[in-house]
Amino acid sequence: MRKLLLPLAALATGPAPAQGAEIAPGIELPAGATIEVRADGDLNGDGIPDIAYVAHSEDWRALTVLLSVGNAADPRYRPEILPLEPGESTPAKLALADNVLSLEDMTGGTTAIVSTRRFRYDARGRQMRLIGLDATRYSRTNSHDGFEMSWNLISGDATTRVLRLNRDGGDKAYKPAIERSFKRRTRALWLAGSPDPETVLDEMRDG
Repeated sequence: MRKLLLPLAALATGPAPAQGAEIAPGIELPAGATIEVRADGDLNGDGIPDIAYVAHSEDWRALTVLLSVGNAADPRYRPEILPLEPGESTPAKLALADNVLSLEDMTGGTTAIVSTRRFRYDARGRQMRLIGLDATRYSRTNSHDGFEMSWNLISGDATTRVLRLNRDGGDKAYKPAIERSFKRRTRALWLAGSPDPETVLDEMRDG
């Protein structure tokens, strides 16, 4: 069987396969790649476990979803790959519940962005579809205001909040200030073409 080396695009937590380790039949990590996090479950409803993982090397970092296209006796997989921004020291998190795959990630430096993207298999498109996106921009040094958004891509419901620095003290660095709810409809966005959370934050703030 021909081996497929997936060109993913940097961070590690937990046990990681050795370089060149096989992720699934016929699919290996490239040399120098490391797994951050992995979740297995039946995403496309065919009764065969699918595989999702975030991996990185020195030059790239990405979420990969391997959807089964074979059968239990002859498992084969079709990859969908979403490039990710390099992280700092906080690994990504993956969760699988009710056929929804959630990716939680943090990027940035003193100004950080925490995001959660939710994907679900779309039988008509035969791909993983982005169905929800939550993101927050904040200052780790409490030097500027923050901004957060939540977007349901299926219904189009979106909410944004300006986060003001809490100058009154207390446990919370920010307190919600201006909240806005509106409809933001979009065509189907697939996993591989999902927008960067920072870009959507900027669009929501400026729009």
